[in-house]
Parts: sequence; structure tokens; C-alpha cells
Amino acid sequence: MNNLTDYFNDMSLRDAYDADFDTLLKMGMPADLIERLHDICSMSLGARGVYQFLNVEDELFTRIYGEGEIGDDGVKRFVYPFVAGKVIPEDVKEVFGPIGTQTSKWHYETLQQHVALVAANAVEAGLPPKLAVALAVLHDIGKKYTSATNKVGGVCFYGHAKVSAFIAAHWLANWMYPMDWEMMRDIVVVVYAHMFPHTTWKDKTHWKTGKPVNYRQDFYEELLAFCEGDKEATNRLMEIIDTFEKCDVGVETEVIPPEIEQKIKRGEDLILNTTVCS
Repeated sequence: MNNLTDYFNDMSLRDAYDADFDTLLKMGMPADLIERLHDICSMSLGARGVYQFLNVEDELFTRIYGEGEIGDDGVKRFVYPFVAGKVIPEDVKEVFGPIGTQTSKWHYETLQQHVALVAANAVEAGLPPKLAVALAVLHDIGKKYTSATNKVGGVCFYGHAKVSAFIAAHWLANWMYPMDWEMMRDIVVVVYAHMFPHTTWKDKTHWKTGKPVNYRQDFYEELLAFCEGDKEATNRLMEIIDTFEKCDVGVETEVIPPEIEQKIKRGEDLILNTTVCS
């Protein structure tokens, strides 16, 4: 498997926002992958289009996961190979599922259902509908290209937030009507950082050295420099990241409860009927 994870792991916020393909070339991404990613980034998609694209079999996806196999039920499924470089127990099998599979203890819903759920949650949390919908549809687009089977037989998406931010930077610039540049910046920042509250910001010691760390403060400093020293904007963005973390939840039961199904439907309606671009 040659998914996009390894090429984005060390990508900075600035690099993701600038979305320069030369950066990927320097990181060792093969030219044919770059070409297919460039084609994806050149698409002119609004929020509705991005939502629908989550389930589309595009050339970049098939370059990574192959042509797939159509089952007796008419559904095409793909093999999501094991995480590169990880030791996988012999009794664990590679996940075989359709685009948007999120098999894990945190996500029994599909990727498209997850995005709709997050949109509804974000509006409930008080984020403006345009921002809520944009963040919902863009924050996990990178999962399409970073899917892999982990050591417990679930699907993981290492590095997907940075892939999402890189693609989002292009798509936001390509949307039909010009957006306010600050809104574009805010969306890319939150998409880039949306996993940090779930992951590194919880760590109090360095995984290798054992020394005390404060990854949240480290990112704050990076963000402050990115915002050219504007503390007001930096603090506001940190608040949005914290708010969005609470919205970015999945379904942890195999059967989706009726109230969650209703919320997913509300989120889908929001996505299909909210014009993000002004």
C-alpha cells in the first residue's frame, strides 16, 4: 500500500495552508500520486459536492486501493492493507469494505454519516452554520486516502487531518464565489488541528525521552506565528478547535440509535441546504 500518510506526517500548518505540491515532491511522494492529488485539488466543489465526493471512487483512491470487488449485494469493496511498518497479529485480517468504511470502536457509522453528524453537532454547539458545514465536510476528506487496517482489525487514518487541510486549502480557493480570506484561513487551521485535542495535546511526557512536554502550547506558538502575532485571532481559533473537538464524535454502537439517526438526517439537510460561500 502506498497511501498518503507518510508524506504528510511532518507537514507544518504553514505548508498545509500554502498547499504547495513541490513540498510533497521534496517529501518523496511519487510523481503519479502527486498528479492524481493535483487533479483532486483542482476540482471545483462546494459543500454539497464535497459531501457527495466522500463516497466517489476517484483516480487517486483507485491508485492507492485498486479497482475493488463487487459483491453479490452490488456493493463495491476494497482491501485496506495493514499500517505500514506496524506489527500486526496473525489473527487480524485486513479490512474489506466500501469507500467510507470506519470500522473501529469509535466509529460504526460511515464517513458520510459521520460528516453529517458533526455538522449537526457543530451547529448545536453554536458555530455559525456556514463555518459548521464547511468544517464538517472538509475535516475528514483525507480519510479517503489514508485508510489502513490497524493491529486490532479496525480502520485507522494516520495523518488524515493534514491531508484534509492541504486539500481544503485548494478547494476553498476554487469554490464558485470568493470567500473571506479570514474564514478560509480559519477553516484550514481547524481542519489541520482538529485531531490534536484527541491525541498529542493529552500527552504530558515525550514518548521517547520521557521529559515533560506541552504540545498544546507548542501549537499555540506555531499558530501565533502563523497569524502574524495576532493574539486575538489565535485565541479565537484555539477556542474553535476546542469546540469542534466536542462535535467530532462518532457512533460507538453497531446499531445507530434513533436519536442519532435523526441528528444525522438534520446534518445532511444542513449540508445540502447551506451555502457556505458568500
